[in-house]
Amino acid sequence: MKNPVLACSAVVVALSAVLATPASAEVTLYGILDTYVGYTNAGGKGAQTAMQSGGLSASRVGIRGSEDLGGGIHATFDLENGILTNSGAATDPTLAFSRNAWVGLGSQYGEVRLGRQNSTLLLMHGKFDAFSGGTYGSFLHNASTFAFRYDNMITYWSPNVAGFTFSAGVSLGGKTSPHDALNAYVGSIEYQRGPLYLGVSHAEQNGANGEINTKTTFAGGSYQFGAMTWYFGYYRGNNLGSNTATNVEGKYHSVYELSAGYRFTPALRVVGGVGYAQDSSGQQNNAGEVSLGAFYSLSKRTLLYGTVERLVNRHGATYALMANGPITPNTPARGEGVTGAQIGIQHSF
Repeated sequence: MKNPVLACSAVVVALSAVLATPASAEVTLYGILDTYVGYTNAGGKGAQTAMQSGGLSASRVGIRGSEDLGGGIHATFDLENGILTNSGAATDPTLAFSRNAWVGLGSQYGEVRLGRQNSTLLLMHGKFDAFSGGTYGSFLHNASTFAFRYDNMITYWSPNVAGFTFSAGVSLGGKTSPHDALNAYVGSIEYQRGPLYLGVSHAEQNGANGEINTKTTFAGGSYQFGAMTWYFGYYRGNNLGSNTATNVEGKYHSVYELSAGYRFTPALRVVGGVGYAQDSSGQQNNAGEVSLGAFYSLSKRTLLYGTVERLVNRHGATYALMANGPITPNTPARGEGVTGAQIGIQHSF
């Protein structure tokens, strides 16, 4: 077997699905299979056409479950591994469960989870965007840099109180000196009432010296009016990667995106968006994107989607079209733009 970690993961998933019974626990095998063909033409690099995994949502397979412990308390767990549907490979072949591996306890007062978990920033930012934080069309996703998930995570998720929910968590860096080196702290608050949704999430990551050197914030919301839904998304972070000076206090970039979706029929939704990234480092590495897309449901579980977009970089910016799966993007030369289009299919189970 060329990949023992992936093989072990598959065996665990299969055995868990077979051996679990309603008398002991409720266990669900689930997954998302998302494959697309994408075209990008990046300035200074040229055109590329490729089949990739995870255009709208990253492909994955997992098992989740819960057990009633009595007294209103229940145990919960989730084991989830990322996969690449275009090749069949694991997203991260070094991990048995690269996306989630946690166990928790819940009650009417909320839930506490321990283990490897998705960041609340990842879970929330797609709610600010007509493209659901995926596809080439989501500039909010293309232009933001943040940790998708953390190891050694302890989180609390509140129940819904008058439309409000919140979460808070800490990822333990596991260092002895200083003891808080590489710790991460995350939190969020959301409000949902009728057609209105609002949310904000924030994360801070300590450096090896224990001092905070990365800060990330998402905020935004949506409002549904008949068949139309409007979205606004905002990002601010100093984890700037190759676009500007990396992790320098006071050197941030901000991303603004306004998008909307119109449901023509129960099956067909058409979306569009505009976004702008502003660099505060003094280098003026700004960028913008215009996107259009369509989503067509063949059933409750199977979805077709397609997008077209144009992203323009300024000065030294090198933003690219990322989609949602782990890919090596066709990154344009500094200050150059990129045109893209994609068509894909997603099936969930």
